[in-house]
Amino acid sequence: MLKKWQFALGGLALCLMLLSGCAVMLLSAGAAAGVGAYKYVEGTAERDYPRPMQPTYQACLAAANTMGLRVAQQHYGQTESRIEAVQPPDTNVKIQLVERPNNITTVKVRFGIMGNKDQSAYFHRLVMKNLGIE
Repeated sequence: MLKKWQFALGGLALCLMLLSGCAVMLLSAGAAAGVGAYKYVEGTAERDYPRPMQPTYQACLAAANTMGLRVAQQHYGQTESRIEAVQPPDTNVKIQLVERPNNITTVKVRFGIMGNKDQSAYFHRLVMKNLGIE
């Protein structure tokens, strides 16, 4: 009988939190905690940056320039952007930016066919530096 009351009170508390907006704050805090580390999946390094698309795109171009990448193609869009470059002598580099809610931009980078974890990590460090993120 006591467990039923505890379950009912817990459900009531959850409903009140949802109605008052507290749950949204908890979910937002969890999403913000995900911004920071990058994941490396099948040769592509992906990281979320707490910045809008425009400054993140410019930071990626600056990082490519610092690394000596020759930009072959670039496409800027409000919600998705792409940069294709070549790392001498002949390594293709693909950079994709995707806009997320709350001024978060996801940057995905891949060096070559199989990917290069070290080069990708260095690229992301340069993007962070260009955005002023420590």
